[in-house]
Amino acid sequence: MKVNKRLYIPQVIIRQFSINDFPEVRALELDAFNEDNSMYYIELYQFFPDSFYVATVNNKVVGFVVGLIIERVGRIFSLAVLRDYRGSGIGKALLEKIIDVLERKGVKKIRLEVREDNEVAKRLYKSMNFKEVDIIPYYYKDGCSAIVMEREGFSWKNYSRNL
Repeated sequence: MKVNKRLYIPQVIIRQFSINDFPEVRALELDAFNEDNSMYYIELYQFFPDSFYVATVNNKVVGFVVGLIIERVGRIFSLAVLRDYRGSGIGKALLEKIIDVLERKGVKKIRLEVREDNEVAKRLYKSMNFKEVDIIPYYYKDGCSAIVMEREGFSWKNYSRNL
């Protein structure tokens, strides 16, 4: 189903991942990345259950984001949106959600990797104040390099201390 971006898109709900979402997240992973790393998501969910979110439309998972914190640095492990829903703002909404979650946990820096050839994703990340800081050659299975992007900024933890 191709979504016409000029038409009304039913309400998007962003909620925490539940283990029942796993089959749809796995299918989305295959659709978005042409590979299946979904078993990592089960492990990440066990260690970081409050940093895994899905976007749903009419109870169908159309996007997901997974974040984690390592040594007080946030990392966006994965963000994906079904092809038919790309360009509708769902990716940005998921990104805003995980940034908020990570910053409320006190991280001051958030990192991610994005395919060097994924101009749409790089524009989205730059619009949310991520900057290109490094490149990792041959990062992906097909030999494509990854751009490491980083965002430094606001921390809810520090903000609440100053109230």
